[in-house]
Amino acid sequence: MNEILGFAGGDSRMQWARRYIEQAGYETADFPSETATHLILPLPAFDKEGNVTGGLPFSNLLSQISPGTHILGGKLGEQGKLFAKKGCEVTDYFLDEKLTAENAAITAEGAVQLAMSALPVTLRGSQALVIGWGRIGQLLCKYLSGLGCEVTAAARKKRDLAMIEALGYTAEETGVYRKGLSRYRVIFNTVPAPVMDAKQVAETWPDCLLVELSSGGKMENAVGRQMLPAGGLPGKTAPETAGILIGKTILRLLQKD
Repeated sequence: MNEILGFAGGDSRMQWARRYIEQAGYETADFPSETATHLILPLPAFDKEGNVTGGLPFSNLLSQISPGTHILGGKLGEQGKLFAKKGCEVTDYFLDEKLTAENAAITAEGAVQLAMSALPVTLRGSQALVIGWGRIGQLLCKYLSGLGCEVTAAARKKRDLAMIEALGYTAEETGVYRKGLSRYRVIFNTVPAPVMDAKQVAETWPDCLLVELSSGGKMENAVGRQMLPAGGLPGKTAPETAGILIGKTILRLLQKD
């Protein structure tokens, strides 16, 4: 193998990803590296300021990248386009369907773990609302139901609402919540958009636990409510599993080249 994979930034997930890649026989290096043929960036690749997550400013990174370097990162966004303009090959590994599906499973499991740790009651017999019917929302409903939780799922599309009911859950329309919000002991949001305003949050049970799973989501807080920001759960609750998953995905994508 003549590929040398340089690593920059990231949390403990990337340490596990690098270890997995090294055990597979690939040579790795810390960035900047004059010999690296590839640059591996974390998930997400960049923070809110546009710098490498856990690493150097983007402007410094871009100036040190050689044309022809293969960039692999998660959620590359506009920075990915700038790499391409410089003549780099660009791969957003978070677009890989297998990775996103398995990452959703890790997130859903971590959300359950977080709720169990924060609540003074069992999930069994508790009422839970899951906002959003994407991968994470669907898996979260499944896990909660398996623990004996009474699950309501909120979605906007009629076909999603029909599927929610077909699977035996209670269905609600996101942002409307006609059945009321005071019944829930825990509410999970998986949607990267505003889903519950301050007035609606104030209508929840005073001891309700609000779990914000989406970094772009927004449930307005209210006095007395416990709000848990829980974006990026895989790196917090299962970094080894999540990191090895990233490592496997990177190798699978490289082998397709």
